[in-house]
Amino acid sequence: MADKPQKATLLQVIRMVLSAFLGVRQRREHDRIEVAPVQVIIVGVIAAAIFVITVVSVVRLVIR
Repeated sequence: MADKPQKATLLQVIRMVLSAFLGVRQRREHDRIEVAPVQVIIVGVIAAAIFVITVVSVVRLVIR
């Protein structure tokens, strides 16, 4: 009998989204976990917002 994939923890979802941002992917880890699309969307939106805020802050510091 095949083992069911485990539900993803928050840390695993964050790692998966950040690796997608960088374009790096480890297939074997993603095959062992089950991720809900809502988890990926929420973490992705938060990560994108943090990225944009960081870029805007750095630009403002450089311009001053």
